[in-house]
Amino acid sequence: MGAKTMNELTTDIKFNVDFKPSEITIQNEKQLESLVAATVTHYSTLVFTDDNIPEAKEAKAKLNGISKLLDDQRKEVKKKYSKPLTDFESKINGLRDRIQDVSDNINLGVSKYEEKQKQLREEKIKQTIDEMAPNYEIDIAAVEIKPAWLNKGSFTTKGELTKKVLEEIASIMTLIAKENQRIKEDKVSVFNYAKAVGLDGDGWSAWIDKGHSLVEIMKEIDQAVKDKKAREEQEKIAEEKRLAQEVADRKAKEEYEQEMKKLRERTVDDKVIDTETGEIIQEDTELTRQEIEDTQTYTLKVTGTHEQLSALNKFMVIEGIKVEVI
Repeated sequence: MGAKTMNELTTDIKFNVDFKPSEITIQNEKQLESLVAATVTHYSTLVFTDDNIPEAKEAKAKLNGISKLLDDQRKEVKKKYSKPLTDFESKINGLRDRIQDVSDNINLGVSKYEEKQKQLREEKIKQTIDEMAPNYEIDIAAVEIKPAWLNKGSFTTKGELTKKVLEEIASIMTLIAKENQRIKEDKVSVFNYAKAVGLDGDGWSAWIDKGHSLVEIMKEIDQAVKDKKAREEQEKIAEEKRLAQEVADRKAKEEYEQEMKKLRERTVDDKVIDTETGEIIQEDTELTRQEIEDTQTYTLKVTGTHEQLSALNKFMVIEGIKVEVI
């Protein structure tokens, strides 16, 4: 009975509005028009003077009264004339709103139903992907559900996915499986190549997961090997320089210590004495008493590089100048 009522509402019901326009007449319309015309003619060309100002003011007051009376009549007629239209619109709008409320409720119900059906279709697609994924050895998260698969047309009347959609899913899974295999093989290739040249295989193979191509990574590995060799060569040169400097420093230190040892020795009463220990090192047989008597002593503070001090010491030794460390 509900379906029959719906058919009657949507196809059989008809209605018309009985509308008879009212005629509005103005009594003494011609007399009014004549008065207005004569007044307009008279006052539009009137030149105002002291004599006719009172008459003009009186006419102005009468004309304003007539104008107000006409406007009041217009408003009254419009109010009475518009009332049937206002009542009619109120009735029609009320009926329309009641119908629209029902229509909105139906639309909401249909939307909820369609959303529920869409969710059921999505669950069916996910179930199908779960069942198919192990055959391709792929992760189900790698398969992105296309919006078109959620349409009603992607399912049979029995609620199963159509052959076309199943073939699309299988095709996508095949591509994913091939891509996974490529990634696996590329990672092995990179790992072996990196290990062969003495680099970290795991670190370089991880570049594949970041989206880098095999060719790109190989080039980076070759460059890394070159950079490593360059660093090692620089380190070798630096180490050789360091060792050479150590040898030079050690030799210079030995020479310095020898020269300082000579500086610490002085001659007293024809004997060479170590000024630090007081030990008699050797007797001075070369100095004569006259030379000792002509000897003068000065206290100096000498500042210079190791090479300069060594040269000074050699000079003093050659000249027979005795030095005492203060």
